[in-house]
Amino acid sequence: MVIQNNFVEILKNLSDKNTLDRAESISNNCIRIIKIEKEIGLIEAEVQGNKLIPYKLNFDMSQKTLYDMIYHDCPDYLARKKPNNRFCKHIVKFFYILNSQDSVLAHRLLTEFTTKIIELTQSNKIDLLDINNFINKDLKNQLDFDYKGFDFFFDLSELDDSARKVVKEILLEARKLPAALRGFHGGYEGGLFDHILLVTNYAYKLSNSKSYQVDVKKAVLTAIYHDFGKVSYYSYKKKDFTSKITVAREELDKVHDEIVRKFNYEGRHYHIEEAIAVLKKNDDVLFYDDEMYKAIIFHHGQWSKYYPIDMNELANLVHKADMIASQTHFV
Repeated sequence: MVIQNNFVEILKNLSDKNTLDRAESISNNCIRIIKIEKEIGLIEAEVQGNKLIPYKLNFDMSQKTLYDMIYHDCPDYLARKKPNNRFCKHIVKFFYILNSQDSVLAHRLLTEFTTKIIELTQSNKIDLLDINNFINKDLKNQLDFDYKGFDFFFDLSELDDSARKVVKEILLEARKLPAALRGFHGGYEGGLFDHILLVTNYAYKLSNSKSYQVDVKKAVLTAIYHDFGKVSYYSYKKKDFTSKITVAREELDKVHDEIVRKFNYEGRHYHIEEAIAVLKKNDDVLFYDDEMYKAIIFHHGQWSKYYPIDMNELANLVHKADMIASQTHFV
């Protein structure tokens, strides 16, 4: 009984009530355990979700990092749960089933997992002023290149002290915010910062390839700027009245009118208008030109809300970097 009580409490600590309730609604037939090696804590399973190909769910407790300890490719886990060391509904359901088959093994795995989370938390405290490393440190394990920090990109772009101060202030606000709301990519505190840093790294990498003929400095700056609108909007949505990055509605209307007049586009996209409005509030120190302006407007590619869609090469590059970050890394 003690083990069972601990099992339930640990699951509660690694998930939340909504996740626990959703796990209960999953049929036992959706989880198939393929292989168990108790001695080394190795388990392979698969989850039949809402797609034809089952999700993989593998545990290897011999690994030293949380990133390697659990492999599960469901988008909700990758975007929101994993960066926060939390379980998605599939993992919770898996433990329910494992507990019914072998309660000792289920409790052991949960206990070891919790212990490693505590160890990692103690050894990996976040420096709130650090602008050169991902908050989600597992990201660096996913990359096939050595990523650069923002100080490198500031030097590359030749930002002066005034511009650096402004951009750094905006990025520090991004460290408090998710990259997207409602469970999409980077849905954890600081996900927006990680997203911008990741997009900037891919923009830099792509701009140095033969696939794009763009100015590297413009590519880097546009990537840094592209989601500044989320900093103001998400701060507002989260009722963070201490945020210095805010935009009034009349400023958005002015940007909208300028886009229509300047480029002869139609439509409306507040996220884009907020990004441009943040730049305009600081246009005495932040450089951007019409090429970068258009790239920000259309960095969502075919999902852009201004039309006709008018993708210049810089927009194509930033859109590609944005898609890699959100769709491949779920950040």
